[in-house]
Amino acid sequence: MESAIELPECPVCLQAYDWTETVPRVLACGHSACEACLAALPIPRPNLPDAVRCPACTQLVPLPRSHGPSALPKNLDLLRFSSSSSSPSPVPKSKPNPNPNPSPSPDFLTLPWTQSLLPAWKHSILPQDALSRTSVGAATTTDISTATISSPLGRPWCFRKNQRVSLFPINTSPFSSSLSSTEPSQWFRLSYTMRVLEALYQLGDGVRDELGFLVDASIRHQRGLCKVFGLWMGGEQENSRLCLVCERFDRSLADVLREGKMFGGGGGVDSGDPLYNFGMVGMELCEAVMGLHSQGVVCGCLALSCFFFDDFGHCLLDVNQVLLSGRGIREDVGAMDFRKGCDGPNLAESTAFISPEVLFSLFRKDVANDSGFDASVGYGSDVWSLACILVMILLGNANLAAELVESFSGILAEGGCKNFAEVYDVWKENAISKLEALLLDRKLESLLQILASCLSYQPESRPRVIDIWHCICSLFTNTCADDSAASDVLVGKENVLCWLVLGRICSLLHKEADSILPSQGNDNISGDIPDEDMLGSNESNADHLQQGQDDSNLDKGLHDGGLRSVTLQGHHDCVTGLAIGGGFLLSSSFDKTINVWSLQDFSHIQSWSGHEHRVMAIVVVDDTSQPICISGDSGSGIFIWTISTSLGKEPLKKWYEHNDWRYSGIHSLAVSATGFLYSGSGDKSIKAWSLQDYSLSCTLTGHKSTVSSLAVADGILYSGSWDGTIRLWWLHDHSPLSILGNETPENLAPVLSLSIGNNLLVSSYENGFLKMWRNDALVRSEQIQSGAIFALHLDKKWIFTGGWDKIISIKEFSQNELEMDIKTIGSVTCDSVITSLLYWHGKLFVGFSNREIKMYCYES
Repeated sequence: MESAIELPECPVCLQAYDWTETVPRVLACGHSACEACLAALPIPRPNLPDAVRCPACTQLVPLPRSHGPSALPKNLDLLRFSSSSSSPSPVPKSKPNPNPNPSPSPDFLTLPWTQSLLPAWKHSILPQDALSRTSVGAATTTDISTATISSPLGRPWCFRKNQRVSLFPINTSPFSSSLSSTEPSQWFRLSYTMRVLEALYQLGDGVRDELGFLVDASIRHQRGLCKVFGLWMGGEQENSRLCLVCERFDRSLADVLREGKMFGGGGGVDSGDPLYNFGMVGMELCEAVMGLHSQGVVCGCLALSCFFFDDFGHCLLDVNQVLLSGRGIREDVGAMDFRKGCDGPNLAESTAFISPEVLFSLFRKDVANDSGFDASVGYGSDVWSLACILVMILLGNANLAAELVESFSGILAEGGCKNFAEVYDVWKENAISKLEALLLDRKLESLLQILASCLSYQPESRPRVIDIWHCICSLFTNTCADDSAASDVLVGKENVLCWLVLGRICSLLHKEADSILPSQGNDNISGDIPDEDMLGSNESNADHLQQGQDDSNLDKGLHDGGLRSVTLQGHHDCVTGLAIGGGFLLSSSFDKTINVWSLQDFSHIQSWSGHEHRVMAIVVVDDTSQPICISGDSGSGIFIWTISTSLGKEPLKKWYEHNDWRYSGIHSLAVSATGFLYSGSGDKSIKAWSLQDYSLSCTLTGHKSTVSSLAVADGILYSGSWDGTIRLWWLHDHSPLSILGNETPENLAPVLSLSIGNNLLVSSYENGFLKMWRNDALVRSEQIQSGAIFALHLDKKWIFTGGWDKIISIKEFSQNELEMDIKTIGSVTCDSVITSLLYWHGKLFVGFSNREIKMYCYES
């Protein structure tokens, strides 16, 4: 049964063509659209005001805006057909798609941490060359090393040159990539950023959340806190440790007290009343602790070594020192066998003030339940530690912490803590009595009262840090800010988001200690705090809380699979080109042959011989009923080969571009959908050949040296030359369009390779530079290798480069209308110079100067 005639219509407005309103106008590519729609099409590029993108084939074609679409010829055939009253003819059926739902092409490398972690952490990873170590501490997890900034860094880090920083080793064992246990680790190496991300990925959600809270707290509340800059991993070795980088100053509060400059008893840091100096320092100590509390972070212990004086004499809290103190306490507690009374590291030697409830929380549940605490660990624990430091400063008693902890250890070593409250009361009364003798004579009863309440055994009986700050402020200054607005800024969050000493960072030394974490519901810590409250509900921390939730689903990444390489041997000289067509891999070589390889088992099928000179380039036409391979040699010979199951050994057609011995023949080939073959030659020209009769259509001139690379996309021919420029030509009439790269002629280097995709042009150069162009504008230029980059391939989100340095660089890019993001994923170390690259369906084919071809792929 014959169906009704389907009239031709505009591909934009879908209206049928007629002689009045929707007149079809023919574009240079051969497609048509109505005048109104052509006039409304936007300018595709700022530098192409007289061009449009064809709505049918998306090629860029010229459109004289000054004359309008009416200057284009009418499509009279379409108009006659539309107005014809001839009998209808059946509409031809389109060829059915044998695979209507093709499976997506696999990625070359599956890195689960790339998508889940990079967006949240990319601004917290310091460059590898940013730091220069001044000490080699951090060789173990019981010390902090120091470093200096090698060169100034701008946003988001805002480093100054020679600034000192401290490095806290987050992971307790050297980092080992998940690729290290596989055989391909001998040749594949993750980039620095990817190694940092994998180290983060291996640490787990809990550690990442805590690190995120610390970085956020430093950014949002900088007053009173040493700035946390981010993460850094040093050295080229895979077994280096991941470190947290924090601002560092030379003089700590412990150093000041060791120098004998007591704030309360006699002699101060500066001239004047020592108690006034105590007031200034005490307020800054409170502000430092409140800075963390305002972000929902609880330290759990404090020591004099945790506070440093900056260049202006202000007291700041060093988060790295808090973590180091906490890890040391966890190590000492974990080494003690309370049931059997075995000796372990002496906890009493610790100089950190750790509140009773935190100390008991570190022990077994049965011991903690006997402690008599009614509340969970919270901000009150830091209040107790802060008060102890203030008392220690006033009394000048450096053994204050050791006296109490020694009593703790003695009771706990006996296996119980029923007498602990009595021992604690004796210690507290001793400290308060000494304070009374000092403070009552100076009429500082309010300070004595609040310090006594801070030392209460029960955490809920202790005041807030802001109450201590208000008390000191009212006693020692005349500008006390006691209004409610100030209180709202300095008060802690309603819910605690992160415990440092009780958290996962400090517990990395002891995996069995994970059972005491609040997130796992230990009764003596989090019985009153729901899991969602413990982790925090404010949206500002959502990135760090959500980034690891899908990690279990992503473990199918490198852990369940691996990298694989296959070597293909068959050539007798340097491999010059790679192509895929007709279901085969084709390779050309200086040995004057073209080899055909199976894509199933990568076996060698046969060789095509016939060239009398080195084969320099090959290209495949695979969108026809009969796929063909076209090869060009250094003697200007062009050969056409039929790709079929029979694989005949004789060329279908051959001819020579010219017979001029002065030039080096053909260097590059490209084909267009318009039916032309383009050859770039040593005679500085580009020749266009018709694929219908293989005749020379025209010659494109303009380059000043050998045309080394050709590429076709969106109706434009791109040509790269040894003269350092890239020229653009219209495909419809082969007229010149524009020139790229000639803005700085003094810095020009020979163009060696071109690749186009996703509206992005990438070019590689002899000096190791890689340049990226979008809409004919240079958007990125960087030197990624020290030698020439001979091979380049761009495919969707992957950029592969290789050359003289014998290293394949693997980059991943993403872009939108406003920005483009490129990250280096890793590199492949090779044994020979890389001369050609081809990426196809998750497999990377590499041609080398040592006659080999290798296939790299990732198998899950």
